[in-house]
Amino acid sequence: MNRNTDTSMIKEATSPRPVILESQTRIRFDHCDPFGHLNNSAFLNYFQNAREDQVEEAYGLDIHAFFRKTGRAWVVGQNQIVYLHPAVVRELVTIQTSIIRVSDTSMLVEHLMLDEKKEVLKSVLWTKFVYIDVRKTARATHEPELMQLFEEVVCKEETSEVFEERVKQLRSQHQPIAK
Repeated sequence: MNRNTDTSMIKEATSPRPVILESQTRIRFDHCDPFGHLNNSAFLNYFQNAREDQVEEAYGLDIHAFFRKTGRAWVVGQNQIVYLHPAVVRELVTIQTSIIRVSDTSMLVEHLMLDEKKEVLKSVLWTKFVYIDVRKTARATHEPELMQLFEEVVCKEETSEVFEERVKQLRSQHQPIAK
């Protein structure tokens, strides 16, 4: 098979594959500001690292091995983020990610950071990933095997096209419980 289009890097998995991927991580001291809050820029790293691990575990897709084999990868084209509640040093947080839109050359991934019990929504991030051929430094078209995976796992829930409206919807679903 042509080395440029071999997507056999996607391991076989039982169906149905999960649409919402979830993992937990602990907020580290060296990622926080003097107030003990997760630094704004560190949210992006937490989200990206979680997504990378989740995709490999749930879908069997190691994006680094895939890149080495095909010369193709996803780059961040745009981020939209809102910070709603602080994530604090040593806190265990839950990160959920899902593909909410996909095209032949890009995808929109939604990332949520919640408290450990998934009651308090801390941050929402939308990342538009653009698929590129690194050797050509140009957009690439997702291979049929990738599109098949994406169509299986893209969120079918009706999602607003407007980030701020989606945030409002998510906030209403995750109202903090008064103690």
